[in-house]
Amino acid sequence: MKKRSLFFILLIFAVASVSFAENTVKITFTNNTGYTIKEFYVSPTSHDDWYENLLKDGEVPAGKSVEIWIPDYGIDEQVYDLMAVDAEGDSYSKYEVDLSSVENRTIEFTFDDYEENGDNSAGMSGNDYNSGYMDGYRDAFRDAYSEAFKEGFKAGREENN
Repeated sequence: MKKRSLFFILLIFAVASVSFAENTVKITFTNNTGYTIKEFYVSPTSHDDWYENLLKDGEVPAGKSVEIWIPDYGIDEQVYDLMAVDAEGDSYSKYEVDLSSVENRTIEFTFDDYEENGDNSAGMSGNDYNSGYMDGYRDAFRDAYSEAFKEGFKAGREENN
């Protein structure tokens, strides 16, 4: 009798494990933002709020990758919004990422995914993201940085001559 009970318990555990594996999605998250990522949030695109931090107490240093399991949120589609938050509280976001195919399950965040919208805490919806404004902001920042670098390089050369 004990053997039969143990068999059924193991069988239930195996079925639950297979069920869990079928209802979750494993992604590979690569941090190429230049900053240490402390938090990683996911939300089905059809929902307004961010869900729990999937990094828990971990972090992903710049240039490193980590595997993250996205839980079953009880939805049929596998289209998600993703947000990473760095050690300074800045966020990087991707919207409407379709994770139904294996090819889309390698997610890379770079500085181009930086999102400036004030409060980026979990629970904030990214629906107010203004990509046109951010594209202009990034272009202006890069142009100003490039110009300052050129001027500094030119001044340094003049000092050495």
